[in-house]
Amino acid sequence: MNEKTWIEANGIALRYAYRRGTDATYVLLHEMGGSIESWEEAAARLPPDAGVLLYDQRGFGLSEKVRSPMTMEQHVADLLALLDALGITQPVVLSGVAVGAGIAMAFAARHPERVGGLLALAPACGVAPERRAAAMEMAQRIAGNGLRSEGARLFETAYPEALRTDPARYESYRSAWLSADPHSLAAIYRMLATQDLDADVAALPKATLLVGGTYDALRPEAEIRRLAGLCAHAACIFAPTGHFMQVNSPRFVAHALAAVARDAGRSVRAIQEFLDAPGNRHGRNGPLR
Repeated sequence: MNEKTWIEANGIALRYAYRRGTDATYVLLHEMGGSIESWEEAAARLPPDAGVLLYDQRGFGLSEKVRSPMTMEQHVADLLALLDALGITQPVVLSGVAVGAGIAMAFAARHPERVGGLLALAPACGVAPERRAAAMEMAQRIAGNGLRSEGARLFETAYPEALRTDPARYESYRSAWLSADPHSLAAIYRMLATQDLDADVAALPKATLLVGGTYDALRPEAEIRRLAGLCAHAACIFAPTGHFMQVNSPRFVAHALAAVARDAGRSVRAIQEFLDAPGNRHGRNGPLR
């Protein structure tokens, strides 16, 4: 990746890293509490001639922090402004993790001409009505007490023991996640708690693949299937990995991205071949690498 730098786009300062390429351009959106660094290991495995854009979303990493309510419309506009500022006008291969996947899906639905393929990993597109009050209360506690006090249990659920195959990676990522700005994280948590992207999902372009993790307690299989069922053009597949998919299984995610870039319509078959191949898991039946 090229050196990380900053730009003002859509009225907010964003940190980004962009490598121009001669082949497909991948735009990769991190999870709630994540940053550019969340994607670096997976991005490093993409084809060397590919273009790659990573950025810290508003409120996260080293982008400008927020103290006002956050909206999906802001995130979609941020991405559009960043692409325009960097001169990325051709359709991109767009991917995101969790809330990042929700942003990617909203962007693809509203700007389909800018997206050539979409890979949504453990997509977070809202909170069930019966859980919204609890989610808003959690956001308030995070803002008031900080992530270590209120978010540690959520992190442990999202990154279970079975996925801690690399202790150094786990400890590094946990520390990075705990360092996120609690006010900004609370703002995006509130956004998610009041969000309903079902209409956007129904309008997704043809080249759309949703991936669920069998170790992901936060986005169960039923929710991934429900989302995929909203769109006649979307497919879904399930893999032995977790919620922070690009961190848990960077090799798998890079393979899935390349499969979508080659032929989004046939990517499920290529990904399934990866899942079935020996040597791609930790042990005989462990999580993906």
